[in-house]
Formats: sequence, structure tokens, C-alpha cells
Amino acid sequence: MQIKASVILSKQWKNTNIEDIEAEFFVTVTASNIFKMRAELFLVLVCTLYSAYASEVDDLSNGTCSPAEAPTTELPIGCVCGVFLSGQFKKGSKEQPKGNPALLHEHPDTFACTAVGNKLCTNKCLDIIVKHLPNSPAILCGSIDRDCHKERAYLFIKNCKDEWINTNLSAGREYCCKDGIPYKCPILS
Repeated sequence: MQIKASVILSKQWKNTNIEDIEAEFFVTVTASNIFKMRAELFLVLVCTLYSAYASEVDDLSNGTCSPAEAPTTELPIGCVCGVFLSGQFKKGSKEQPKGNPALLHEHPDTFACTAVGNKLCTNKCLDIIVKHLPNSPAILCGSIDRDCHKERAYLFIKNCKDEWINTNLSAGREYCCKDGIPYKCPILS
């Protein structure tokens, strides 16, 4: 590389003294080294970002990911609280609940896409629910479009993904509704 550069320089500056050529060559090499260093730094940055991304993707096969795992331009979902009645999901199952939540609240804050972020989202939802707990039978019965008999209300959250996460938290009471109006659930039935 240096020999070729010297040949090119000597053809370019036939009638120039050697000090000027050496100074120009030094500047060219230095600029070239700076470009090389920037390119290497860029490659290191890209590789680091790729490794961070690859470590978050669960199943990489031969360095490629499935279309479902491919990164998208969609923004992550913030903290969303949903109250579902026990008739809308199977307890202990990872399946998504059926239908719409009886109550839905989109929280303005966003939390990290981690277990800690999910806990923070859950706590924000609980703060809101606790305020309305005394009036919960009227609120729940007025918001569902069906009758219910001895169903419990469970808190689900969405944080980052458009997928409900069952917190397994319940109000600890059963709800009975007929035509949108709450009634006291019978003890034995």
C-alpha cells in the first residue's frame, strides 16, 4: 500500500521537492487512518447492537429469525389495565382471555419491558382499582353486556406487547349481575 502511494505521489508531483510530497503523503495516510478507525468503530457499534438484539430474540436459527420475531417499526404498548371476569378465561392457562375486558384503563406512563416493568404497571392498575372497589359491583355490572353468576374479577395487564398478562389478582369476591344490575350472590348455589 505504501509503495503504490509513493508511486502515485511521485507521478503527481514530478517537479515538487520531497518534503512537500512527504507532508502530503502523511496527511493522506492520516486521513485514511481516521476513516479506517471510524469504519471500525461503526462496525463495532453495529455488532454490539446486533448482539444485544440477538440476545433478546428467543429462538435464532442459523442467524435468521422468523417473520414473527423480526423487528417491526411498531411502538411498544404502554401500560394497559384490563379486568376480566372468570368466565372469560381458563384459570392457570396461558391462553388470552375471550372477549373484551369488563373494564379497561390505558395508563399514560410507560414502563420497562421486564418483569419489574410489569410489576410497576400492575401496581399502577391496582392504585386505580382500589379507588373504585367499594362501587365495583355497579361499575362491573353496568359495563358488561351479559348476565353473570358468581364470577370473580381478575386483573390483566398489557405492558410493551399487545398481549394480556394474567396477574392472578382478584378482588376476593364474587359478582352477580342481571340485566346490568348487581344483586347479592346466593351463598349456596
